[in-house]
Parts: sequence; structure tokens; C-alpha cells
Amino acid sequence: MLILLLAVTALATITAWADGRVARVKQDIFLYGNWDAPGMALDTCLDMSITEVKIPDSINVNGRTYPVWEIGPRAFKGCLNLTRVILNNSLGVILREAFHNCPNLRVLVNPNPVPFKMEDNHPFYGGKFSDIFESYHAQSVVLVVPPGSEEAYRNALGWKEFQTIQSTMPTDEQLNNGAIESRIAQLENELQQARQYVHRLEAELDALKRANPPR
Repeated sequence: MLILLLAVTALATITAWADGRVARVKQDIFLYGNWDAPGMALDTCLDMSITEVKIPDSINVNGRTYPVWEIGPRAFKGCLNLTRVILNNSLGVILREAFHNCPNLRVLVNPNPVPFKMEDNHPFYGGKFSDIFESYHAQSVVLVVPPGSEEAYRNALGWKEFQTIQSTMPTDEQLNNGAIESRIAQLENELQQARQYVHRLEAELDALKRANPPR
């Protein structure tokens, strides 16, 4: 059985497996985890006020390089000011709710010419666009991909939900229009949820009245 060892340095707090592989490490504003593979998952963003982020291709711990190939469940959930995310070339999967409750997200840059799958046999992943992103992100977020790969993304499961897929960075006007569309979609979604809640309350009230008729 593997044993976890804890070491603290000026640069990072490290949890390591007995065989020397890093299991958990904090670097900069990110907490990374590695439980069963040579690569790292970006588990958590520790700075909830962040506005822009670039996912590193790899991190170096104790002289060993680990590719960052996963964004973990709820990694950026609740980063209310996050507007722009640049993914990396080594990424292979994004897990459940990674970008939930990021209402100001406007630009997602994916440098991979071949879209990696948005579904995976993973206990934290459901396989739908809305499992990772908010449904309104399909309208509000501009997906920027390498030139020549736009069509591949428009036909890829999950990625095709983005309504705007292009190979150039969006203009300010485009982003402003996206913000308005996003707010409309967000309000429509909240209104739908409110209606569903009212419907459940009405059904419960009706059931109670039928079970307890007035005497």
C-alpha cells in the first residue's frame, strides 16, 4: 500500500507518494493532484477573483516535469470575474462543473487542432456540455481554435454547442454583444428554474389539500 508523505517548501506544499511521485501540490494560484497517472490535474483555482488564466502545459516539482492534462471537477466554479481562459496543448479532459457559476466568461482559447472529447468514463463527469459549462455559455463564450480546425470543433461532441467558433480573437463589439446575449439567456434560465420551483410548490400544496380536505 502506498504511503503519503508531507513536505513543505518555500515554493509549494507537496504531498508525495512513497515511490516519489507527487500526489498533490500547490503552485502559484493552483492546486494540482495526481492520483493514478504521470500527469497532473488542475484541481482547484485558489484565487476566486482571477479575471484571466492560462493553463500551463506542465509543472515542475522537485526536478520532475508533469504534464497538466486535466481540469478537475469544479476547478473554477464560482470565479465570478473570470472572463478569459487559455487552455494548454496537453489537456485531454475537462470534468464536471469546472466552469459553473462563471457568469462573465467570454473567451475560451483551445490551442489543440484536434478537439479532445468532452466525455469520459469518470465518476465526476456526466457527458453533457451543461455538466461542465453553464448552458448560457453556449451563447456568451467565443471559442477560439487554431486556423483550419473550426469545422472539426463545430462537429465535435460538446464543443459544437458553442455558437461562435472562430480562429481569431473576438472584437470588443463582439464581446459586448455576447455579454447582452448571455444575460438574456441567464435570465431566461433563472426564470425557467423559478417556474419549475413554483410548479413543485403548487403540486405539493395540491397534494396536501387532497389528503387533508376541509371538514
